[in-house]
Amino acid sequence: MKRLITASVVRAEHAAGTRRIAAPRGECIVTPEARTTADQLGIVLSEDAAAVAAADCPQKPPSDSDLAAIRAAVLARLPKGSVPDDVVDQLVRKTVDEQRRKESGAESAAADSADSAPEAAYEAQKIAHGIKLVKGASVRLGLFDGAGRENQVGIADVVTAEDGSAMAAGLMSWEKCFFPWTLNYDEVDFVIEGELHIRCEGQCVVGKPGDVIFIPKNSSIEFGTPSRVRFLYVAYPANWADC
Repeated sequence: MKRLITASVVRAEHAAGTRRIAAPRGECIVTPEARTTADQLGIVLSEDAAAVAAADCPQKPPSDSDLAAIRAAVLARLPKGSVPDDVVDQLVRKTVDEQRRKESGAESAAADSADSAPEAAYEAQKIAHGIKLVKGASVRLGLFDGAGRENQVGIADVVTAEDGSAMAAGLMSWEKCFFPWTLNYDEVDFVIEGELHIRCEGQCVVGKPGDVIFIPKNSSIEFGTPSRVRFLYVAYPANWADC
C-alpha cells in the first residue's frame, strides 16, 4: 500500500525539525495541500527514488584499493624514483581531499537549489479581513498523484485552511481519462471548459460550461472526461485531503 503524505504529516515533520521528507514516486501519494504546506514551511519533498536511496547511504571513506589506485595514478605521472614516498603520500591525500570537496560542493549546491523557495503557483492579492483574489489566468497546475501520474491530471489549490477558510477551493484540468475516487468530504464542482463526467453505481451525469455538480460525502465515483475538462472545485472541510 502506498504511503499517503498529507498536510498534517508535513506539519508534524516540520514540528520535529525535519527539512526533507522522502516521498519516492510509486511508493507515496502526496496530496496537493501537502505540497502547498511543504512549500510554505520550506520542506523539500524528495520524490526521486535514487536521490532518496543516496541520502540513506552516507559516503564511505576511500578503501585501501581506492587509495592504491590513486597512488598508482599519481606515480604514473611522475618520473620513476624522482619523488620520495612521503611526498607521493601527500599528493594522494591531496587528491582525495580535492575529490571530497568537489562532491561536498555538488551536494551543497543541490541542497541549496532544492531548499530554495519555489515560485508561487498563482498570483493573488489579499485585503482586509482575509479577502483574497486569485488571478485565474496565472494559476499553474501541478500533478494530482491520486489519479496516477500516467493520467496527467492537473490540480492547484487556491484556497486552503492556511487562508483561515473552513472550505477549500481549487482548479482541476485534464484530457481523455477517467479515474476512481472516494470522497470523504462534500464537494461542489463548477465546470469552466469542456465536459466533466461523474459516474456512480452505473449512472452518469455530464457537466458542461456553467453547470454545477454536487458530490456528497462518502460517494465512490469515477471522475473523467472523453475530451477535456477544466473546473473549479469547492470542498468542505478545508482539509479534505486528510479526511
